[in-house]
Amino acid sequence: MDVIKKLNELRLQQDMSVYRLAELSGINQSTLANTFSRGTVPSLKNLELICQALGMTLAQFFSEDEQTFHLSQREARLLRFYRTLPENIKNGIDCAIIGASEK
Repeated sequence: MDVIKKLNELRLQQDMSVYRLAELSGINQSTLANTFSRGTVPSLKNLELICQALGMTLAQFFSEDEQTFHLSQREARLLRFYRTLPENIKNGIDCAIIGASEK
């Protein structure tokens, strides 16, 4: 598996710039830029942070089954927006979703 190629494909599928990926992952932008331009495979910790920013787990990233995980662009935007919310608002949304699913 070409880790860099897959990361780049996932990033582009979500219409995400390297700058935005850096913001969401907490990884320095120059580190990410080097990852993509030089093909430097990120550390496991950074790969986990990148995957989280892309809305997936490491297991999902390494899964060979393409049907295992796929977010539409709309779902990816919603997930990225959710991650920027304060915890109290996230908790309210979570409670509303759980309450709605139990009805």
